[in-house]
Amino acid sequence: CPSGWSLLLGRCYLFDKTERDWTDAELSCLSRGGNLASFRSPDEYITLRQFVLKATGKHTTSWVGGHDAVKEGVWLWSDGSKHVFTAWGQGEPNDLGGEDCMEINWGEQNYVNDASCALRRPSVCVINP
Repeated sequence: CPSGWSLLLGRCYLFDKTERDWTDAELSCLSRGGNLASFRSPDEYITLRQFVLKATGKHTTSWVGGHDAVKEGVWLWSDGSKHVFTAWGQGEPNDLGGEDCMEINWGEQNYVNDASCALRRPSVCVINP
């Protein structure tokens, strides 16, 4: 992995504490050769939450690469991988006010939430080594 990135479950992760809207967070990851993080299994989701906890000292609400901006209710990963696993909170995703972007750790809770893409959050980038 590049300097400053962490190898976890065969992929390289970077926590970016700069708060950006979802699109700018994805563009920042792209500029580093990656994408906002995706997860395909419970293990990857748990590992991602632990990575954020280690980086920040708490379960900080952070952007990951899920979105349904193309078609409401059809969730995609920004890296193009298939969206097969998620850990939505009860009643989520609810598209409240047109929420099209995915965050983890909302309110430090152990679930995935849909949120307004305009919110400014830190984020997690991933690259394949």
